[in-house]
Amino acid sequence: MHVYAHRGASIELPENTLAAFAKALEYGAEGIELDCYKAKDGRVVVIHDETLDRTTDATGPVNERTSEELRQVDAGHGEYVPTLDEVLALVTGRMRVNIEIKDPEAVDGVIAAVAAFDDLDWFASSGHWDALEQLHERTGAQVYPLTIGTKENAEAMLERYRDQVTPEQAAALERIARDWTDAVAFGRSVNAPGISIYEQNLTPEIIEGIHAAGMEAWVWTVNDPARALEVAAMGADAICTDAPREILTARDAAPATA
Repeated sequence: MHVYAHRGASIELPENTLAAFAKALEYGAEGIELDCYKAKDGRVVVIHDETLDRTTDATGPVNERTSEELRQVDAGHGEYVPTLDEVLALVTGRMRVNIEIKDPEAVDGVIAAVAAFDDLDWFASSGHWDALEQLHERTGAQVYPLTIGTKENAEAMLERYRDQVTPEQAAALERIARDWTDAVAFGRSVNAPGISIYEQNLTPEIIEGIHAAGMEAWVWTVNDPARALEVAAMGADAICTDAPREILTARDAAPATA
């Protein structure tokens, strides 16, 4: 089971920053997951939310600032909002990259950014399946449709956070609320190597169903080592985690299975 650092080693350092990705490299994660949006100047920047409010000292929409202006915000620990190019320059040839497209308008910029790195090992994931379809059709890139697993998961999450999420965040949850079987069906249409699936209520039967379709199960987001080993025992091909050091330690200490 491969271990990917979710937004870098984000349990220790500010998420989606160069420091967090460098720490994931230091720990020996096989890959990183990052999120991206299109900035005002057209460049793709690495940040999870469509606004700056939660992860920086600034406020307002990401797409109303240029990439240079986003270098001036404080994302914590002296870090800023990096461009996709900067992150790729750091990790190319050293680990695999899962580029999660949060903003469909970023597709052109993602294509331009990845084209500049000959030794880049990457794939794209997204809840915007139309963006994945466009990316695959234009470049032949590997794409992994993202799903929350079951509609019940999405309904429970929406109910739990109903008073805390913005309308945009609620819409994002609705977008990934499709069942894992829908993700598999879409994945077949774009020759997807796998699907990216939420860990809640995951079962061995679901993973078997994904494998039966000829795809891999990439599971997010697992921070508890014991749960990671459970998911590994189910047959998961990769885990995305905020805590790569702890999950790698647990995985590597686990007894080998036949």
